Amino acid sequence: MLLTTASLVTLAACGGDSLIGPVTPVPSPNDPVVGAFTLTTVNAMALPFTLFNDSGFVLEITSSTVAMQPGGQFVMAMTTRETVVGFPSTFADTTRGTWTQNAGAVRLTATTGETAAASWDGVQLSFPMDSDSRVLALVYRKD
Repeated sequence: MLLTTASLVTLAACGGDSLIGPVTPVPSPNDPVVGAFTLTTVNAMALPFTLFNDSGFVLEITSSTVAMQPGGQFVMAMTTRETVVGFPSTFADTTRGTWTQNAGAVRLTATTGETAAASWDGVQLSFPMDSDSRVLALVYRKD
């Protein structure tokens, strides 16, 4: 009986280790927002996103990234495509500035003084962007 009990305890201990495995932390708005992000959607639509389309002129967001650096600095790069009467041109713009975080609330302040309030859920950074009298919902996902 003692041998059987010892065998069961040993078997349970060995089996328990293989079932538990490493614990993956659940993302949280309290996690630091530091990292690289890629724009995934604008107004819940995949890229490229058409900002404007009228009589021979089309303006689209084709890609964007944000690097939220330690120490509170950020760099946002955005690529747009303008097509005029069938002739496309690509433009790259970069915005730099500082950021602060209070749990899921993130504030970006560009070097020009413009500010944007963003929300952070531990995986995605979402914020509104004013564009030609409408507000766009940009969602960046952490790489």
